[in-house]
Amino acid sequence: MYRALLLLLIPLQVNAITDIEAKRRNQSADGWASSINAGFDAASGNSKKRNWNLGLNTGWQNTDHQVFGWYARTYESVNDDSVTDTTFSHLRYVRHYRETFGQETFLQYERDPFAALQSRFLAGAGVRFQYFWQPTQLIRQGVGLFHEQVEETNGDGAIEAQLTRANLYTHGETPFGLGKLAGTVYLQPSIDDTEDLRALGRLSYSVPVASNTDLSWQWQARWDSKPPEGIERRNITTQFAVSVRF
Repeated sequence: MYRALLLLLIPLQVNAITDIEAKRRNQSADGWASSINAGFDAASGNSKKRNWNLGLNTGWQNTDHQVFGWYARTYESVNDDSVTDTTFSHLRYVRHYRETFGQETFLQYERDPFAALQSRFLAGAGVRFQYFWQPTQLIRQGVGLFHEQVEETNGDGAIEAQLTRANLYTHGETPFGLGKLAGTVYLQPSIDDTEDLRALGRLSYSVPVASNTDLSWQWQARWDSKPPEGIERRNITTQFAVSVRF
């Protein structure tokens, strides 16, 4: 039996709500900044397993404008049969009117066929408020709207839907010990159906291990009051990852 491992990375499941605050850049320096996460896990013996992950986060900013994008792909197979195949991409533009207030617009696409999500595309906008106690200690709150087009599958085949949702979030970061502690809460109620609610809670801790490398852990819980058939309402995941900035 052999086993190969490059960067420990337990992937998050692509699902109906994703924490974008985890990828938002805090540094005050102007210009470009990027980071990449990558992982590969292989095993053979009683069963042959393959698992690879790729994540890219890149962005540009100055005093008044910020643009950033995020792409993630995860694939896993067991005995050459696919069991995970997720894709996620997000693009966001933020216009800063002052240090504490900004306006943002965004586009997002995701796919997770093994979680009954064939495709999800959304476009939205909102306003964001933030306050810094110090450069590494902050709180952000946002409110907005987005329109989504979703194609899901159940026992009867494909189901397509279009919904408008509110997007409410609170995010905080603070130094803690040798690293940074961060927490985020999202609420996304449907405007069209008051019984349709999605929520996310996320707690993470990251520690720098080199000038451009971080080791991080996170716990994340998602809630969907109307999930696709065969999918649990609650989904809890944990992740360990190595991130390299460049």
